[in-house]
Amino acid sequence: MNISTTLNMGKILLPLAVLTAITITSCGGNETTEKAITESTGETCFYSYDETAGTQVRWTAFKTTAKKGVGGQFDQVNVTAGEKSTKITDVIQEIKFNIPTSSTNTADEGRDSKIVESFFGAMNQTDIILGQVKSVEGDNTSGTCTFYLTINNIEKETILNYVVEDATIRLTGEIDMIDFGAEDAVASLNEVCGPLHTGEDGVTKTWSVVELVIETTLKKECH
Repeated sequence: MNISTTLNMGKILLPLAVLTAITITSCGGNETTEKAITESTGETCFYSYDETAGTQVRWTAFKTTAKKGVGGQFDQVNVTAGEKSTKITDVIQEIKFNIPTSSTNTADEGRDSKIVESFFGAMNQTDIILGQVKSVEGDNTSGTCTFYLTINNIEKETILNYVVEDATIRLTGEIDMIDFGAEDAVASLNEVCGPLHTGEDGVTKTWSVVELVIETTLKKECH
């Protein structure tokens, strides 16, 4: 939106600060915009976990020596969180979650069954994946988050990067199943999938590294 800086005679000249605020407001939201609005109006925004929005956990596993990606998600993610705060880091800090591995969804029932039975089923006490945030470094726009993640009855620290767009948090990173002692589970899945994990070179391979994307939209209340 363009705001003319030439005003007709007889009209009151608006202070430069007001013109700037109008321009920012009309151009849409980013962190600079929110700061400008907050400073000019005295508005404070509080964030809290939104159970109605839920949390999406998506992953990409890899097969064949060419590292062909296979995407999936967990349809059920159970989250508990703390109180609301003006700092998104405070909200993230209090998050705990558990994921039933039976909720695996790759849009292929046969593949889902193999993952649940031959991969997770080859691990120790991995009907449910457990997670808890250890620490968060950053602000309301970006940073890093360290989780305690329990798979195969082994707890490890996992670091994910996060970015925030308005009130939506997106965390990305990867885990290596070898770190959780899951070599046998990877081998089990590789065996049961057989030809489906065999590339043009004739080699059957299932990679131990899995990429993660976690996303949730917080409640945002400004006043």
